[in-house]
Amino acid sequence: MGAPGNPDSMMGPLISARQLGNVEALVDEAVSSGMASVVTGGRRMMGVSALDGTDFSKGYFYEPTVLIGTDPASANMRKTQLWRKEAFGPVIVVIGFDTEDEAVELANDSEFGLGAGIWTQDLSQAFRVSEQIDAGITWVNTHHRNDPSSPWGGSKSSSGLGVENGVEAYQAYTTAKSTIISYASTEEALATDDWFRERPGTVRYG
Repeated sequence: MGAPGNPDSMMGPLISARQLGNVEALVDEAVSSGMASVVTGGRRMMGVSALDGTDFSKGYFYEPTVLIGTDPASANMRKTQLWRKEAFGPVIVVIGFDTEDEAVELANDSEFGLGAGIWTQDLSQAFRVSEQIDAGITWVNTHHRNDPSSPWGGSKSSSGLGVENGVEAYQAYTTAKSTIISYASTEEALATDDWFRERPGTVRYG
């Protein structure tokens, strides 16, 4: 990544002008409200690339951006739309924490739960925290790796539908069905097959 304002960054463009506007609006709202400050980035990329002559003003380029909360507890930052929504752009919000419980609370403070990441040298902590993270997949000391036999799917209401990979994907695309066939004679069926007739000592749906 380049420094703020450096047109030589290797970051690619966003997908559309509309999405560029969405990212700009999320960052501007967090900063203008006084709830966040910019560590690096925070602007649309302009100028010409020294690498290949690309005119950034003709594309949907946004600087790689890091924001931090302005209050010590970062409680205000968590009220911004940027904290609550997926930016789908090169923007990250950094909030510190003092305890493991606080870290878990911050990680789960979202309506999204597709993926999460934990970076630690303490394996016990990795197991302990990953069990508490409400996400469909949690990476430890890596990111965006997945085995085809391991299910890939989100939790919570805003994390997509269904599951990919693993036997769980097969189950997600299929529906269980039961077919019940009686081979009793007519007389036996009339005598024993009425589930709705009350009989002493019997269970109707057993």
